[in-house]
Amino acid sequence: MTTVEIREIYQNQQDAIVSQKGCKVLVSHFGPFSQDLVSSLTLNVEHLLRSKNVNKQVAKRIFSIIIEGLQNLRLHGQKDEANRQLGYFILSESENKFHISMANMISTDEFQKVDNYIERINNYSKGELKKTYLSILENEFLTTKGGSGLGFITTRIKSGSPLKHSFFALKDGNMLFTFKIDLLK
Repeated sequence: MTTVEIREIYQNQQDAIVSQKGCKVLVSHFGPFSQDLVSSLTLNVEHLLRSKNVNKQVAKRIFSIIIEGLQNLRLHGQKDEANRQLGYFILSESENKFHISMANMISTDEFQKVDNYIERINNYSKGELKKTYLSILENEFLTTKGGSGLGFITTRIKSGSPLKHSFFALKDGNMLFTFKIDLLK
């Protein structure tokens, strides 16, 4: 069953975070992502960052990346056999970085397209990222689900570093797409 597979990957990710010296999970969710849940998670992250007196610039970047990522999970995730869009979100912290991990199911048809796109933008210079961002905004290219690939570019720009991503084949024929962003404090 897909749910068990994804939960196991999620748990392994959390275990890996906790096993790192000085690293701790701050916020975590596994399951479907409704608009209400996305709103609640972002509000909780905002309060958490304020309570930790995180530098305002860093907090804005974290918040922007999380909103973009959670909306992507909600809007673009493939549904499982029970018609649910399962995924996970983990915000963790180490001594000098914040780590954002997210995952959702995608179809095997989308796998290569997403992988190639992220690899391409990971290799872009700052100038190429900006040029591509502006081009997409000007041309208003949207996919059938309403996306334009702008979220990955925005996340890449805000994080200041390449997006780490991977894929896991699931028994139902779909793939679990995972990505991680590290931000210096």
